[in-house]
Amino acid sequence: MRQAPRFAARVGRVAAAAAVAATVGSWALGTVLAASTGDLVEAVPGLGAVAFAGVGALVVWQRPGNRLGPHFCAGGLLLTVLGVGSLYAEHAASHPGALPGGVPVSWVADLAALPSVGLLAAVIPQLFPDGRVLSRRWRPALWAAWAFIVLATIGNAFSAQELESVPGRQNPYAVPELGVLWSTMIALSAPLGLIALAAGLATLVLRWRRSTGDERQQLKWFLVGAALLPVPLLLHDAAPTASDLVLSLAFVVIPVLLGVAILRHRLYDLDLVVRRTAAYAVVSALVAGLYLAVVAVVEAAVGRDVTLGDHVVAAVLAAAAFQPLRQLVQRSIDTVFYGDRVRPYEAMNRIGRQLEHALVPDTVLPGVVRAVSEALRVPYVAVELLADDGGWSVAAEHGRRADQVEEFPMTYQAEVVGRLVIGAGGNHLDQSDRRLVADLARHVGVAAHAVRASLALQRSRAELVTAREEERRRLRRELHDGLGPTLAGVTLGVHAARTQVRSAPADAEALLDTLEAQVEQAVADVRRVVYGLRPPALDEFGLLRALQLQASQLGTTAPMLTVTLDAPEAGLGKLPAAVEVAAYRIACEALTNVVRHSGATSCSVRIQLDGALELAVTDNGRGLPADHVAGVGVTGMRERADELGGRLSIDSDPRGTIVRARLPIAEPA
Repeated sequence: MRQAPRFAARVGRVAAAAAVAATVGSWALGTVLAASTGDLVEAVPGLGAVAFAGVGALVVWQRPGNRLGPHFCAGGLLLTVLGVGSLYAEHAASHPGALPGGVPVSWVADLAALPSVGLLAAVIPQLFPDGRVLSRRWRPALWAAWAFIVLATIGNAFSAQELESVPGRQNPYAVPELGVLWSTMIALSAPLGLIALAAGLATLVLRWRRSTGDERQQLKWFLVGAALLPVPLLLHDAAPTASDLVLSLAFVVIPVLLGVAILRHRLYDLDLVVRRTAAYAVVSALVAGLYLAVVAVVEAAVGRDVTLGDHVVAAVLAAAAFQPLRQLVQRSIDTVFYGDRVRPYEAMNRIGRQLEHALVPDTVLPGVVRAVSEALRVPYVAVELLADDGGWSVAAEHGRRADQVEEFPMTYQAEVVGRLVIGAGGNHLDQSDRRLVADLARHVGVAAHAVRASLALQRSRAELVTAREEERRRLRRELHDGLGPTLAGVTLGVHAARTQVRSAPADAEALLDTLEAQVEQAVADVRRVVYGLRPPALDEFGLLRALQLQASQLGTTAPMLTVTLDAPEAGLGKLPAAVEVAAYRIACEALTNVVRHSGATSCSVRIQLDGALELAVTDNGRGLPADHVAGVGVTGMRERADELGGRLSIDSDPRGTIVRARLPIAEPA
């Protein structure tokens, strides 16, 4: 089973080598014929055939599974038959008896024209660059190309018409009796050829839109090769000799470019080449068109042959229009292929307009990533924000994420708030592009900070509303289920005691003792409810003294633990109530964790004012385990700090743990 593929590969390589030998030998023959007539320019077209066959043979040897190799070899043979065959037929016709077989050679040379066009313009574009059609649905378009080649070739082979290679000579193998059949085949081939040409163009466009990486670079090489064709084709009528020479040289360069793309050998980034080549090709075509238009208008207006002076005037007008046209075309091509990369101000302005017209925070970042993608012509852009746990969360993205992306930090006031992720696909970012994206990232960082702050504000408001409602629910439950029934019972007891005070004094006294205990319990419940709102120790003693009392109480439960308090000698002054409560709760929770989990022998509580209230609880315990998961207590401490716009951090190792909290205040008192 393995011998069959190897045999097929050997046959393919031998056939490719034979194609190269045939094209080289034919080109040598054509050179001799051209030299005999004194016009070596006629031998130049044969070089294109040699180039196609040589590149095809190289692809066959290096990429045996790529069908473009055999197609290139076939194209080289067809171009050889077309070019050298026509030259041979002309020489045989002008020198009767000098060369044998002039008539059949001229007939075969004419037949090679249509297959050459169909193969090079319809089949190869549909298979480039991997030798396969885009998908199964595109196979009918490839069949249309082959049908065009077969029908057009057979129809023209036996139609009664004049040969192109030798003017004045009729088709020697025409079959006039079947003229209707040949005409029908030619008529059917025309729409099939148009379908195949359109499919080749559509395939290239779709491959370009879907491609990334090396495939995008391959298509750029194809684009450079295709850009060489419009100018000689447009100048064919005005300067046929120069046009034929340029076209022949283009057919030498094109297979080399396509071979580099197919073999992926050192796929250089062709952005600049594509921009310049496409621009100058379009400008040259427009200038040539302007020149021909001026000549045609002069000839139609004057009604005589155009003189040398008329040609000079047309050339001057065309030259004068060159620079304005070049600038206009270059700007248009840059915008189509590369967006606003080459005009950084436009890119900045686009982002600024997007930020200016964003109405709600939810639409800011999606609009920004879409604007960046359109400005830079890149397929993927995303904004990732820095999460509280140090990870990254995607806030907005545009397009489909590629395997290779580049990340640019977004900062606000020297703080990293996120990153701008760019997936350029095949449009690799050079240094100037990276500088532009870095500048855009700084502007987007401001928007990201504003969005994050807005979302944090919304989240804080929602948390405050939730906390308020939860506190109201707790108070309602405490008053309704606890204090309310107690007071109702006391009321009933007092009424009962009043009725018994004269008739049964002893029973009334016992009832009053019970009521006294119930009232004391109600007072304790009221104190517990009030303590839940705000620790009374803060109002009675202040933050420092309240923490000292808390530390002394913990000492009774953990006699081996020594707690010290380090605070400013001048005291803390009058702090905002919310800051006092948050600091007290965080410190109490941290001290409780030290007693319960650390096994420490010493613990220090350090408080200072530095534009904010800074609290640090340090112990010399065993530290937190590696797989520690934050519990309710740690989460509560972090939430209390976040509610005030502060932050809380916990650093732990086997030598101990440090809980730090920074709580902003309006002004230190």
